[in-house]
Amino acid sequence: MNYRKNKIERLSKVAHMYYEEDRTQGEIADLLHVSRPLVSRMLREARDLGIVEIRVHQPVCDVDALLGRLCQRYGLQGGVLIPEAENNSMSDFNLAQKLLEYIEAEQPKSIGIGWGTIVGALTALLERVPPRQSSVQTVCPLVGNSSVSSRRFHTDENVRIIAEGLCAKPKFLYTPAFPANMSEHNLLAETSHYRTISAQWDQLDMAIVGIHETTAAVDVDYPLVQDSRTVGHMLAYSYDINGRFIRSESDFLVHIPLEKLANCRQVVGLCAADVSPRALAGALRTGLLTHVFARETLVDAVMADKWNYA
Repeated sequence: MNYRKNKIERLSKVAHMYYEEDRTQGEIADLLHVSRPLVSRMLREARDLGIVEIRVHQPVCDVDALLGRLCQRYGLQGGVLIPEAENNSMSDFNLAQKLLEYIEAEQPKSIGIGWGTIVGALTALLERVPPRQSSVQTVCPLVGNSSVSSRRFHTDENVRIIAEGLCAKPKFLYTPAFPANMSEHNLLAETSHYRTISAQWDQLDMAIVGIHETTAAVDVDYPLVQDSRTVGHMLAYSYDINGRFIRSESDFLVHIPLEKLANCRQVVGLCAADVSPRALAGALRTGLLTHVFARETLVDAVMADKWNYA
C-alpha cells in the first residue's frame, strides 16, 4: 500500500512539474536524476491512471444542444457527453468520474450494477479514494457473474467495491451469468439469493447498464445471441439496429428481466470508448434507456445517422 501511495505521489509530482510548472522533460529528468525516457513513461502512466486529465473543450452551448437533440429524438431524460480524450482508457476513466459525480448528485437510494469497461473503471476509481457518504443505501447486481479473468465482468465483486466506496450495503447474487441449460437456470432462480435480488430489482432507483459491441461475446467467453442482425448487447441481451431484442431458445442467462428494467426510474447507458454508432443507435431504439453517458463524437455520429452502414 505504501509503495502504491509513493508511486502515485511521485507521478503526481512529475505531472505537476510538467503541466503546471511548465518544465521540460529534460529539466525534470535532471532535477530527479532519472532518464528523460523514464519521465516520458511516468507522464504517460499519470494520464492512464487519471492523475492527469486532458480535454479538448467545445463550446458549452454546442454540447448542450447536441444532448438536447439526442434526448428529443430518443425520448431520453438527460445524460452526460464528454470530449475526446488522449486515449481510450482515459476516455473511459473520465466517463467513470462523471458517473460517480452523477450518482452523488442524483442521490438514488438503490442502484443496480451491470458489467463492462466503465463499471470496471468506476470500481478502480473508488478503490483509490476514501469511502464517501452518499444517499445510496443498497447496491445490487443486474446480471450474474462471468468466469473470465477480467474483473469488469465479475458483478458481485464490483458491487462489493462500489457499495464500500459509497458507504452502502451490497447485495450479492452468488450466481453464474451462464447456466448450462434452462433446468439449471430454474434451479438458480429458486435460491434465496436470487429471490432476494429479484425483489431488489423491483425497488431500483437507478440501473447502470453497459452498452457493448458484438465482441462482448468474446469478452465474457460465452456465445451470446448473435447473428447478422446483432449490433450490440446490454446486460447480455442482444439487439438489432431497430432496438428489437433477439431471442434464442438457448438463452439461459441470469439477468434482470426486461420488464423489471423498464420499470426502473433511471436506466443509465454507458458507452465505452470502443462503442460504435450502430451499437448506441440500436440501444437507444430499445426505449429502455433514460440517460446516456458517451463521447460527444459518438453522439454526433448517431445524430448524423452515420451508423447506417453495412
